[in-house]
Amino acid sequence: MKNILKTALLATLPMVAVQADTNLTPNDPTLKHFQKLHEQMNKIFDEFDQGFFNDAGIAPALKSHFSNRLAISPKTDFIDKGKNYELKIDLPGVDEKEIKVTVKDNLISIKAKSEQRKEEKKDDKVIHQERFIGVVQRTLSLPKDANPEKYTTNYKNGVLTVNIEKRN
Repeated sequence: MKNILKTALLATLPMVAVQADTNLTPNDPTLKHFQKLHEQMNKIFDEFDQGFFNDAGIAPALKSHFSNRLAISPKTDFIDKGKNYELKIDLPGVDEKEIKVTVKDNLISIKAKSEQRKEEKKDDKVIHQERFIGVVQRTLSLPKDANPEKYTTNYKNGVLTVNIEKRN
């Protein structure tokens, strides 16, 4: 029974997160429990990804293929600036050309790809690695007064800023 409950929670967490993005404030006590759960799950999957492939002796090409299928959700701030909304998303180490922003049906989606670091040499052995390599993705519901056709983006110092105008 516990496994069924855990599975149901895991399956509904993304839906709760989307709903929470639009209806709850960042300091809402209900949301903090889901945020903590989300952070713990990210940590578990990161640890699995790091340890599994090394311990299992799986080929680097397969590791790269599998890791690129995983997506994490970057940290974001969504701020009402009065005349517009400002969305700030942490995307450290991402090349600006690898960032795709899509606004459709009152949803904004940000997807970015972080590549394998090129600084490693043939004889280098990674002892510990925490920097993410793979796909970073986040989708948020926009407030009803946001104008999804009028937005601008700016990427500087690992932070993507999206300004979305409000409707008149």
